[in-house]
Amino acid sequence: MSGRAAKAGLQVAGAAMVVLFGWMTYRYFDGRALLRHLAGLARHPADMAAAVFVYGASFWLRAWAWKQYVGKPIAFAVYWRGVLLSLLINHLVPVKMGDAARVAVLARQPGVSAAEAIESVAVMRLLDMAVLGGLTVIGMYAYMHYIPRLPLLTAAVAAGFGLTAIVFHRPLRLERLWRRWRTVLQGRRGLGIAAAVAASWLCEAVVIGVIAKAVGIPLSFGQAVWANSAAVSGQIAQVAPGGIGTYEAVMAFALTRLGAPWEKAYAAAVLTHAFKFLFSYAAGAMVLLLWRSDWQAVRSVRRKERERR
Repeated sequence: MSGRAAKAGLQVAGAAMVVLFGWMTYRYFDGRALLRHLAGLARHPADMAAAVFVYGASFWLRAWAWKQYVGKPIAFAVYWRGVLLSLLINHLVPVKMGDAARVAVLARQPGVSAAEAIESVAVMRLLDMAVLGGLTVIGMYAYMHYIPRLPLLTAAVAAGFGLTAIVFHRPLRLERLWRRWRTVLQGRRGLGIAAAVAASWLCEAVVIGVIAKAVGIPLSFGQAVWANSAAVSGQIAQVAPGGIGTYEAVMAFALTRLGAPWEKAYAAAVLTHAFKFLFSYAAGAMVLLLWRSDWQAVRSVRRKERERR
């Protein structure tokens, strides 16, 4: 399948999920209930503070894994800024272009070429997809009693590679990428990188765990991990800023498979996504306030996004 066809397929899937979210909003939106749930969260500030801290730690872990992969004497703050700017941009533009900011931030550092920056971000994205795909498939078996068949797994892998190719706007030299991956992702170093990426997604699941509890959906940690992994995996079909619509549709569906009624699943998905939007804006604003030079990376991504239209 060509990159253009893959992109079109993802856009159609994303549009379908946005339509589903619109139907869910018409059917299950209850402003008073959402306000009650927010009041319930406000009564547990320690839980919310813990959710903010652990969610922030998930991005710290991804930045650390990225730094270990690059393996050059560059300050950790560079990777941290790149990850947070990527998060911000993904919540500002309709398509996933945040990785372009990561490339821009790293490529400005001495001793790093644009090709090296692109390669490192592509590999980290593929590792993210591999971990998310694995967690999603395990959850499908554990909570839906569905044994994924080979075609589904093949399609998931193809979607990950297709997304990476679309994001970076150029054919990836997969043979060279694979050689580099085998060189770096082995031994203790590779184990540490993979463990950090996996731990980052486990940390992110804490948010839905806290919010689902406040809404009245008791989730085990494993269930929270699966619901989060499925929702984030669905973002490969993002067609709106931050994946509005696709995120809520997939997460609500996952929560109903765990026994939650649709109205509560909808409320938990909306509140969880709202939490992530607020975090992305706050973290991105902090980076741009402290490092004014990073505005250049944001402008370059915005320029590329306009050129795509």
